[in-house]
Amino acid sequence: MTGNSDVAVKQKDKVKGKMLMLLKNDFLASARVIPLFYIIEAVCLIAFMYGRHFNNDKVLAIGFATSFLVAFVLVLISFFFVIFDYQKSLFGQQGYLSFTLPVNSRQLLGSKVIVYGAWLQLSYLNAFCVMYFLSEYVNNMYGQELETAGIFLELLNLPSKTMIIVYFIYFVVMIFALFLSFLMAVYFSIALSHIRVFQKANIAWSLIIFVCTVVLFVLLVNILNKYLGVYLIMNVGADTSWKYSLNLGDINYQKYGADIIALNLMSFVVLFGQSIAYFFGGAYVMHKYVNIK
Repeated sequence: MTGNSDVAVKQKDKVKGKMLMLLKNDFLASARVIPLFYIIEAVCLIAFMYGRHFNNDKVLAIGFATSFLVAFVLVLISFFFVIFDYQKSLFGQQGYLSFTLPVNSRQLLGSKVIVYGAWLQLSYLNAFCVMYFLSEYVNNMYGQELETAGIFLELLNLPSKTMIIVYFIYFVVMIFALFLSFLMAVYFSIALSHIRVFQKANIAWSLIIFVCTVVLFVLLVNILNKYLGVYLIMNVGADTSWKYSLNLGDINYQKYGADIIALNLMSFVVLFGQSIAYFFGGAYVMHKYVNIK
């Protein structure tokens, strides 16, 4: 038993070491370009703050415009690398080398998902923070005494600022789930388009397959929400105490009242379920059916 246990531990360490090697290589490959744009973003923000502090309108305007522009360019660059590096390293000229590495298809795909998924998430977070920072400056510059929390309360018809925090956490987790599902759908579409029957027009087929995955997601969400919808209902009583309950199917607002938070949990189930299915489906296709040119 001890001998078998030692072999299992060594095998686990070996697999872990291979995965770390893949993560390191993918990170170094992406780090040649993407971090440069974050450095440019930092320089633009420094120029913006310099112009604001010393009342230099020219530097301020340049810093404002470039900060806004670079934030969105970063999103596009990250999205480009999500597709370009995956295509080049697994199905392009480097494909033969990648598939001869002593790793399995799940490790190859998992490394791409972790590294480029992180870059993609970071780019969107950066764009959100830059937009918030610049919008606060615009509000102050024009003398608008606007309270950000008050704006959200009015737009979303929320009864308390505490609910803003709840919705914000829900929004962050939902965005993460959407990005993960989107990334896995893209990778699955590209992998499936490289099997022999689709290979001659793999770009067109990858787009068709991706559109089909989006349509499938919309249909699943609508059907499941209608018949098996699961909502987390949260309401604040008069004594500010929170009340929680689960609601199946459509929400009866007469039962719960209008001032409630209804968080759709079924959407998370579909998003993460699709992500898992696309990951293992893509890895299986890569292992069994992908034809490298």
